[in-house]
Amino acid sequence: MKLRRAGSISHYTLHDSRKFASFAGNVSCFCGDIACKNSDCPDAIRPTLTPPSIGLLHVWILSVLVFLLAWPPAIDAAKPPVTAIAFSPAGDSVVVGSQSGLKVLDWPALKLRKTLKTKLEHIHDVSFSPDGKRLAVAGGIPSEEGLVEVYAWPQGSLVFRSSGHEDLIYRVAWSADGAKLATAGLDRACVLLDAKNGKPLRTIRGHSRGVTAVCFLPDSKTLVTAGLVTAGTDQSVRVWSLPEGKPVRTLNNHTKAIHDLALRPQSSGLPMIATVSDDRTVRLWQPTIGRMVRFVRLPAAALDVAWSTDGKQIFAACRDGRLRVIDPETVKLLHSLPAVIGWAYCLAVHPKDREIVVGGERGQLRRVKIPPPAE
Repeated sequence: MKLRRAGSISHYTLHDSRKFASFAGNVSCFCGDIACKNSDCPDAIRPTLTPPSIGLLHVWILSVLVFLLAWPPAIDAAKPPVTAIAFSPAGDSVVVGSQSGLKVLDWPALKLRKTLKTKLEHIHDVSFSPDGKRLAVAGGIPSEEGLVEVYAWPQGSLVFRSSGHEDLIYRVAWSADGAKLATAGLDRACVLLDAKNGKPLRTIRGHSRGVTAVCFLPDSKTLVTAGLVTAGTDQSVRVWSLPEGKPVRTLNNHTKAIHDLALRPQSSGLPMIATVSDDRTVRLWQPTIGRMVRFVRLPAAALDVAWSTDGKQIFAACRDGRLRVIDPETVKLLHSLPAVIGWAYCLAVHPKDREIVVGGERGQLRRVKIPPPAE
């Protein structure tokens, strides 16, 4: 059948014309003759509206709407970001720090159990002692004072408050025996403290910019009896000998500011740490011999990093709100899991289950289940 021009309709297939005609009142019959009124005309078919094919854009919009509607709870734009998280040693609660204070939440319900009194306006790190009986909280007042508070756990009573920095403290770490604390501050300093009373033991300087991460190395017979590793916005990882606080080596492979580092749970071999940076890489190091072992580049920069309890996986909380899981042996990206909307600032690994809690913008806290490793 040949189609005639009907008004502004031209160059349409019969199927397209029928869809259009369901909206156009000047077409009386699909024979193409606008004057045809014959109900017996074989082309006088009742028009039916068929939906247009759904393109990729429509599918994307629909998936985003479903994602947002299914995302509990609603985001409160007035809440500050969650910047510090740690599981209790028993794994039955989570300590959460932000500009809104220091809170203890039940796990896995994430319901408020209690609030700990703190003088820290900003909280950037929370860390439990190796014996699980004390909790260190680090932060302070920007450009004025860095503070660390230590609480008895689980009582929540304040043991001491110590100040040794002129700017915010970004990280706090316990020595393996629990006798010392090390703090990393934006005033370019790392301070060693007596963990019993908070008395400063030594101030270590050498970074040209703020120090953003710190960890103690386990005892080593090959280089030092105990070591300290720091990382900063000057793009460097630095190794120090203790108790003198003398520099051992500087590692400069990162090309942008370093946000965090984490020590692999000790197994056989040399100690290994993972670092994350604005250059979007996760790098693995053997700091006692000054060797960068391998690295992987992520789609987005990570702000926090942690190891699984068995040391077989690395977890990175990234600026695109995703949690990325990495195999440290092959540096293969195993999983990219949605966690929060916006930036993911921090994470904590459950001590027993394959679950992680991620903190993000506007007070977001999300549980993320880690898929089991492939056989």
